[in-house]
Amino acid sequence: MKRLTFFLIIFQCFVIAQTEYVEVVNPVYSFLERMETLHLIEGYNSFLLPKTRNNISEFLKQIIPKGNELNEIDKEYLDDFKTEFEYEILGTLKNSSSIIAKSRNYFADETQRYLYFINSPGKANLFINLLAEGKFLFTNDRELKNSYSATAGIIGGEIRGTLLNKFGFKLRGTNGALFGNKQAGYIINSLRNNYKFNEKPEEKFFDETEGYLTADFDLINFKIGRDKILAGYGETKSLISNNSPMFDYVSMNINYDVFNFSYFHGKLLGKYKYLNDRITGGEAFVEEKYIAFHRLGFNLNKHADFGFGEIVVYGGRPVDFSYLNPFNFYKSAEHSNRDRDNSILFFDFNNNSIKSIKLSGLLLVDDISFSKIGSGWWGNKTLINIGLLFSQPLSSLPLDIRLEYIKIDPYVFSHRLYKNNYTNFGIGLSEPLQPNSSLISAAIEYRFSNKLKVKTGASYSVHGANPISSSGIVTNVGGDALLGHRSFDAEQVKFLSGVKEYFRNIEATLVYEPMNELFFILFAEYINHSLQQKIKRELNSILSFIVKI
Repeated sequence: MKRLTFFLIIFQCFVIAQTEYVEVVNPVYSFLERMETLHLIEGYNSFLLPKTRNNISEFLKQIIPKGNELNEIDKEYLDDFKTEFEYEILGTLKNSSSIIAKSRNYFADETQRYLYFINSPGKANLFINLLAEGKFLFTNDRELKNSYSATAGIIGGEIRGTLLNKFGFKLRGTNGALFGNKQAGYIINSLRNNYKFNEKPEEKFFDETEGYLTADFDLINFKIGRDKILAGYGETKSLISNNSPMFDYVSMNINYDVFNFSYFHGKLLGKYKYLNDRITGGEAFVEEKYIAFHRLGFNLNKHADFGFGEIVVYGGRPVDFSYLNPFNFYKSAEHSNRDRDNSILFFDFNNNSIKSIKLSGLLLVDDISFSKIGSGWWGNKTLINIGLLFSQPLSSLPLDIRLEYIKIDPYVFSHRLYKNNYTNFGIGLSEPLQPNSSLISAAIEYRFSNKLKVKTGASYSVHGANPISSSGIVTNVGGDALLGHRSFDAEQVKFLSGVKEYFRNIEATLVYEPMNELFFILFAEYINHSLQQKIKRELNSILSFIVKI
């Protein structure tokens, strides 16, 4: 350990920085959050993901000298991450292998495998992988007593690298096909809104791509591209989640001492319509729509931080320079723009003063009039999200427990103008919770080893839905993000008014990684939804294998 610590000190002086971002699904994020809760790292904040490889490696460097404080399983995780981020930590690639270069240790369990890589220190490096994924899907409709099954195959590739220690890039593309019943394919969330897959009823093919360019100047980082963004604490991302399709954006992040600032401006998809034409074959029209986000955060001390920020959704016109400017008060700019947009204010906090316990919270204010608080006025729209993480309550027990509560007032995320609602192609940017809802959830993760873990969770949600009939909506009680308050709707609303719908979900995930970059994942869920027009009871399961070559 002393020798490794010595090498870390030496290499920190000239390690080559990698400016690419680490995907939001990488297990290193849950590991770092656990280390934060156990007081083994300082300055880590999980509110906004993804983070750069260089940023991740800085936190791993904090943990390595404290390895004797970890339990045996977390020591194994740390060894895995020291291999995965070896280049960022030590500036070497001794534990990496290439199949094209015919590395003799390519199939060793501890090796970080690539199809090919090349490295010229200080100039450029390049890492190339092939991707393959198979999914076996099964769904059983307990009400209709119908079962559907299908198999999905996905192949693709990924190329990433850094130039001159400052400029990074990544390109990832996949193509897939579904064999079997298409209904089973919709268990995969990304296929529900995949354009290619839903273009025709008989279509079985789908594709997805992401990529970006970055410029990293230590304290400030710039990015333009397309990949997944998550915003919010805990399992349930109240601001931006995996629920909606990916979108393109430009971003900037500043980190200096106790101060951090995050910004992005992205392009969303608005209302869609298709006009048939016998000559051209028809044309699709999508309304222009954009989102701007910025957040100012402060680390009060090594165990607490807070932040506040703004989000604006606007559409029907070209990019607005008022929101392209990161350093602007968006609410005031919206007023200057003649109040045509949807601005949202939020406050968040994170505290882990008590070792092994992390408390986080979010208050979102979609709109508010202080003089009307308590009156039931529809325009007072807030969201509250409170989360607790108990990480390894017994140091020798590799167990994490999460508890969360969310309350969403009527009309939150909606807007009187459809183009300004908080959706992307009609799908909520946050978790799939409608306004006028509450949610209680719990999750437990147990790690048998660094190669095998099980996670189970349950949630219970109540939604006040807008009453509907055969002719449409009977009453608008603020229960639909796609329908804002209209001039003839009631001025007073009551939380959870309307038709109460109940959502009960139980799910379990088993992840097994027999060798590095080869995963077997078994996911199963049981859903029992009491909706105003039907009862939905389904048992869904997905068996996946994922390999990166």
